[in-house]
Amino acid sequence: MIETRMNPWTVDRLAQELLGAAAILRGRMDASQYRDVISGLLVLKRVSDQPGILRVPDSAHWSHIAENEGKALGHVLNEALWELERSNPGVLNGALEALDFDRRTSRAELKALIHHFNRVSLNNDDLEFTDVVGRAYDRVLDEFADSAGKRGGDFFTPRSVVRLMVRLVQPEEGQSVYDPFAGSGGMLVQAKEYLDEYHEGGARLDLVGQEKNAGTWSTARLNLLLHGTPNSSVLCGDSLTDPLHTLADGQLRRFDRVLTNPPFSMNYEEQEVRYPERMAYGWTPGHGKKADLMNVQHVLAVLRPDGIGAVVTPHGVLFRGGTEKEIRKGIVEDQRLEAVIGIGPNVFHGTSIPACILVLRGTNGPPEGRRDQVLFINAEREVVTGRSQNRLEPENVEKIVSVFRDWADVPGFSRVVPLDEIADNDFNLNIRRYVDASPPSDPPLDVRAALYGGVPRSEVAAEAARFQAFGIDPRDLFRANGPDYLEFLPDGCEATAARIPILAAPREQEFMDRFSAWWEGTAPHISELAGTKRLLILRAPLLASLREQLLPMGILDRYQLTGAFAAWWSYRHEDLRSLADRGFAGVIDRWTRADVRPRDLPNVAARKQVLDVLGTDVLSRLDGLVTTQRQGLVDLYRSWGDRYETSLVDLERESEAAATRLDARLRQLGYT
Repeated sequence: MIETRMNPWTVDRLAQELLGAAAILRGRMDASQYRDVISGLLVLKRVSDQPGILRVPDSAHWSHIAENEGKALGHVLNEALWELERSNPGVLNGALEALDFDRRTSRAELKALIHHFNRVSLNNDDLEFTDVVGRAYDRVLDEFADSAGKRGGDFFTPRSVVRLMVRLVQPEEGQSVYDPFAGSGGMLVQAKEYLDEYHEGGARLDLVGQEKNAGTWSTARLNLLLHGTPNSSVLCGDSLTDPLHTLADGQLRRFDRVLTNPPFSMNYEEQEVRYPERMAYGWTPGHGKKADLMNVQHVLAVLRPDGIGAVVTPHGVLFRGGTEKEIRKGIVEDQRLEAVIGIGPNVFHGTSIPACILVLRGTNGPPEGRRDQVLFINAEREVVTGRSQNRLEPENVEKIVSVFRDWADVPGFSRVVPLDEIADNDFNLNIRRYVDASPPSDPPLDVRAALYGGVPRSEVAAEAARFQAFGIDPRDLFRANGPDYLEFLPDGCEATAARIPILAAPREQEFMDRFSAWWEGTAPHISELAGTKRLLILRAPLLASLREQLLPMGILDRYQLTGAFAAWWSYRHEDLRSLADRGFAGVIDRWTRADVRPRDLPNVAARKQVLDVLGTDVLSRLDGLVTTQRQGLVDLYRSWGDRYETSLVDLERESEAAATRLDARLRQLGYT
């Protein structure tokens, strides 16, 4: 029997509580300072509530802190942090020493914070999932980064970008994952979460990082601790000038996967850089040297021969001349660059400049089938515009990842470019030079049709497949007007356009019937794995079978189908996790939070209700896309009407007829 927990702490609830705690401090200190205060308190509460995470001495236990709130609370909390760090030197060495509650907070604020955290139980038994604390903390870091403005980008990469990068490099069980500019540790955390979800049995990764800013380094250490990876190795220092992860012989350590978002256009001094052999392709010149391509070369230098890296850079690295061009040339000619992905402007905290992701390879280069070429992806139009910051939605990420894995040419989105063409362009990697993502322009106006009427058969033929996917023959929309032209039906363009949804209805119903058949076949697989903690491994086979069922109809392409599925999976992720952990009754409990024991809820009814809700959600997303595609046909047909329904000859006839009527009327009135 599955135990029902009443109102457990979810990611949403806990994140709101943490933001409520931050609100106590907001206004008298900046975001980075109250980030540190909240981080320290959260760690103390978590390790006290859940035994086994760390060794917790009595003076660091939350009960001791709460019992001494009438005393000098700043001193009590400082002592708790010191003792916790002293008792766990391998995990926390130096991570808490910079936090001073006496200096940063008043007694009244600390007392309010203690009361606030007293309301929250962070024992695993009181959490919806055991990773709730880490995920809520990560969400709050996002809010803190937004509040910090320009400085927020120094420690926090938007998690949609991080998830994209992790899925591009696909870390595998037992590998090492390195972030030389770790920020708050998001790349390493997401690498672990990726493996947890996509590989049965959880993740075993060697997570390694380095971060220059001491305060941000502390945040990264605590973030990894709260995500259940206390043994990761994140060191404090500048990776460009002094990389600290070395072997016993003093050589730099190499890694299977490297994921990083270095600060854009940071300065460096060449004479301060240790291990200069990393810069095999050259040094950027001039006063106040920009380190963007130096950071890229560091990534290349620490990849294993068969390793894969993904690094965020500003667009300038793709086309700046001089020595930077020579660096690009060397990287491309040595086949160390696999893909260039543009994700557009205003995606990162604190900067609106466009950014891109470079996918890099170790010295072995890319696999067979990808050699002597680079994939360019222009995803600028995949970014969703927000009020203060643009973002990548799950369907956008899925399209980019799918195209990368398919190594596909998609008009207006991606193109595989031979190295010879890049060389002909003087190693300019500007994405728009290879992939123009501008919306397609209308075909040139057919002068003969504009003068004398008719719709060019060539324009209709170019779009015929779109209509045929909906079961509509162009002969249902036009009638012949010679060998090269068609003309609108007698009742006119607008009346015919209004019939398009009726003509499309049978084909749309077939699409929905096919989906229903797919879902009917899918449901038993979901039921089989419900409650086994293995459900999430179904993601890839479910997506593959959905595309196999619906793609042949031609109404939606593979990326639209993939995107709809990805959006559904992301939106229902917590429900699916609950289903995996606790079965159908657990999902019902999650939805209702009612005082109903699973034994009182018929399992068949629970199963049907959950599957109906999940299936209806997928169907509604697909239905929305189908509706958009059909409306596109209506708009296209009307555009032909705007261009060609009324010819110049028709206008002249109408003008002559109007002039005749006006002359007759004037004669009746006696004016002529």
